[in-house]
Amino acid sequence: MAAAMPDMPPSLKSIKEYLVKSKQLANVKPVVSHYCKVYAVEQGLKKRDKADKSTLSFIMPLMDELEKEKKEMAELKGCEDAQMQVELFALEIFKKADDQYYAGTANLSTYQSFRAAATLFEVCLQWGELPPDVSEKYKYAKVTAIEIAKAVKEGRVAMPKQTSIAEDIQGELDAEAGSSPSATMGEPIAEGEDDDDDGIPLPPPSMPPPPT
Repeated sequence: MAAAMPDMPPSLKSIKEYLVKSKQLANVKPVVSHYCKVYAVEQGLKKRDKADKSTLSFIMPLMDELEKEKKEMAELKGCEDAQMQVELFALEIFKKADDQYYAGTANLSTYQSFRAAATLFEVCLQWGELPPDVSEKYKYAKVTAIEIAKAVKEGRVAMPKQTSIAEDIQGELDAEAGSSPSATMGEPIAEGEDDDDDGIPLPPPSMPPPPT
């Protein structure tokens, strides 16, 4: 029997979302799942408390899993489009959520989809800066997820703000996230990290318009 995974040390809480997503996608999107775990390990090694030996006890089994997957997963052998697979899957989830949002049918599932898309956009950062259009969708997904969560908590349907002022996107989101997506990576969307006691994140002052 395999040894149980040790409890996650406090300094590694920020990588939980990537590991959760990796587990969820293991059987349906194995390449995306693998690179979610790769990114989790990369971020864990950067952010771990080096004085806490339990961090390595947590990360080392993940590294062993990655090596095993590289040897045994047929999908990874000769795979040269991993970045594209992760990005396209993130965009697919994003579009589905945004369509629901603009149809006036946003619900908790829509919130979860926007949050999942944002997590996968973050995973894409292991290959470098996001393209400007993807970066905008990433920031928009984060803020829209929070707005929908607030609406669900209040028992109403979140409705998009109708505006054509493109500056609203940068004015609202850059103030919170910085001018580039990589600047936000010190505070990724980690499970429970921005939630209140009801599991619903607190909202920002206002919603941005959708990216074009």
